[in-house]
Amino acid sequence: MTAPDSRPSPGLLARALKKVGQLTSPETRSGQVFAKAERGLTQVAARLAESPTFLRVSGGLMRRGFTEQIRRASMMEKTLHSLRVPTASEVEALRDQLRRMGDQVEALGSQLEHVVELLERQEQQPAPSSTPAPRRRRTPSSR
Repeated sequence: MTAPDSRPSPGLLARALKKVGQLTSPETRSGQVFAKAERGLTQVAARLAESPTFLRVSGGLMRRGFTEQIRRASMMEKTLHSLRVPTASEVEALRDQLRRMGDQVEALGSQLEHVVELLERQEQQPAPSSTPAPRRRRTPSSR
């Protein structure tokens, strides 16, 4: 009977990472090709990043994308309004109001607890007697 290996066999991810490491190693032919391609692509990306034409085109595409996203959200909200379904922005506003109300209720509860404590302290203190203290008579010598 053979002793079981104490180390588990490497998983799929570990084997894949090991293979990637071998392929990109500078000692292998594929690693040297990878390094050369990476340097070339880095130079191209640097030139593109400095190109006014590329920046203008990419900025325009981003602007169009954001405009479309805003337009879609607006259309979705209009559709939900027509169906009498609350929109995401309305639900968020209600969530904020509910959170603020919860905070106010919590603060009010703390204030009420404080008032109850004060009332309990007043009840525990002896009440002043309701009968007035006897008055001292004036004697002729005290005048």
